[in-house]
Amino acid sequence: MKKNFVFLKKILITLGAFGVLLLIWQIAFFCVGNELLLPPPFECFKEVFFLLGQGRFWKGFSSTLLRALAAFALSLIVGGGFAVVAYLLPAFRAFLAPIVAFLRALPTVAVILLILVFSTPSSAPVAVACLALTPMLYSSALAAFAGVDGELVELCKVYRVPLKKRVFSLYLPIASPYLLKESTAGLSFALKLVVSAEVLATTFESVGGMMQEAKLALEIPALFALTVCVVAVGFLVEGLGSLLARFVERRVK
Repeated sequence: MKKNFVFLKKILITLGAFGVLLLIWQIAFFCVGNELLLPPPFECFKEVFFLLGQGRFWKGFSSTLLRALAAFALSLIVGGGFAVVAYLLPAFRAFLAPIVAFLRALPTVAVILLILVFSTPSSAPVAVACLALTPMLYSSALAAFAGVDGELVELCKVYRVPLKKRVFSLYLPIASPYLLKESTAGLSFALKLVVSAEVLATTFESVGGMMQEAKLALEIPALFALTVCVVAVGFLVEGLGSLLARFVERRVK
């Protein structure tokens, strides 16, 4: 009963936060007084429902989502794999430290422009998202493994538990709740990165491409509506990830 009350309380707080944001948006619209600069919330949500009925929107959105999923999967495999090795081999962790720091410091816009020279507008967003996501997921996975109980690790060494069994029966199960939460945040971030890259690359049949077209045609409600759709999907992904992480954490405990 208490858990249900806490869950309901969180939902109400979230809805209240959205209500405050909409109120601020409406007040900002009244202050600006120009729909070309800032359309009212009602016009944007009306445009959202219009977009949801368009086949062109779903085609572009599915292409963007597939790019985000591809970038996330590649980054998770590379970043997670390197994190396992770095956790087991401190020397390898020290070797990767400056490389990870360098990748984090790369400016996204400059990377997009450079990658566009050597790739196409459809593949550049995936490459850009991978470069930004891989160090983030690597650090998250490394932090999750570092949270494994040191006594359990020592016991495994004393009893000479095989490395494969340690990784899949100890490290990954204990670190999985944190990894899931961070991974879903990474997927949401991947979607935002891919859309941003698509805008700069003017990727055909994509959310970013549609945003660029809306901006050039001064269709500001459509631009805001596309942004609302991306934010809503990102919020949904993070919410589902938090619930899944909580479920896994209960099973692990």
